[in-house]
Amino acid sequence: MEEDSEVEKEKTLLLEKIKKPYSVVKPTKFCSSNKEITWDGLPGDKTCAGETLYKRAIVRGDAVAVGSSVLVEMDDSDDVSLIYFVEYMFENSDGRKMVHGRLMLRGLQTVLGTSANEREVFLTNDCLVFDLGDVKQTVVMDIRLTPWGYQHRKTNANNDKIDRARAEERRRRRLPLEYYCRSLYWPERGAFFCLSTNTMGLGSGVCQSCKMKETQKEKEIFKVNKSKTTFSLKGAEYSVKDFVYLRPHYFAADGKAMDTSKSRKNARLKPFVVCHLLEIELSKSYKLADPESTKVKVRRFFRPDDISP
Repeated sequence: MEEDSEVEKEKTLLLEKIKKPYSVVKPTKFCSSNKEITWDGLPGDKTCAGETLYKRAIVRGDAVAVGSSVLVEMDDSDDVSLIYFVEYMFENSDGRKMVHGRLMLRGLQTVLGTSANEREVFLTNDCLVFDLGDVKQTVVMDIRLTPWGYQHRKTNANNDKIDRARAEERRRRRLPLEYYCRSLYWPERGAFFCLSTNTMGLGSGVCQSCKMKETQKEKEIFKVNKSKTTFSLKGAEYSVKDFVYLRPHYFAADGKAMDTSKSRKNARLKPFVVCHLLEIELSKSYKLADPESTKVKVRRFFRPDDISP
């Protein structure tokens, strides 16, 4: 059937795409007049940058609302259209109608590969701001929260059976594919997480994913407090009198790092050294503290293996 061949073609394109690191390319510019893209409804609040927020828009006859999902065509013609979840929409100072969206990956684009359901997509933390004119079309997307526990197994199984039968009926009638999403895909952490629906698609001008990234970026900045008793490094905070681990090569007799490659015997490997943080010393030649110019004074603790002959 023609419908099946199109699905197989899309699968082939996606399989070729996941062989290389994923990256978001520039959206394709559709030729649309201002009359084809209009706001539907009254303006709302403003973003922190003073841009007016809107809840709904009409794009070439299709209604795009906050909390919905849309297809965005990319410049690379070999790429399958990407799906974005609409977090909020706004009009910038130039009068351009914009969308802040979060990328949703098809199962083939995740570690699940071909074992994934073709209708299931996964929300990610990758965001993109694009013109409403870049929207190709809207997508039917169902956000699902599946209850966990033995008491829900039978109900979940029955719901899945009904859902598969409905999807098969739509395929037989050659109706558009309906997607559903029930997980957040976070490859950096190597896991799938439950959706935080209470922070999704609020249309408030605040994206939870971007907010989380900014918070994490702030934590990763190296800082030393004024009293020189605490510093933060790579998201962790250390204070005087804390106990910390240090790499063993700092205490090597010749001052050189030891070879810890897997090709060597385990006998050459040594565990991290436990130390007591006593003092934080800042270089006077630097106005701003940085890891290279900041030193710490520690008291070393020896293991039995360190002192036994």
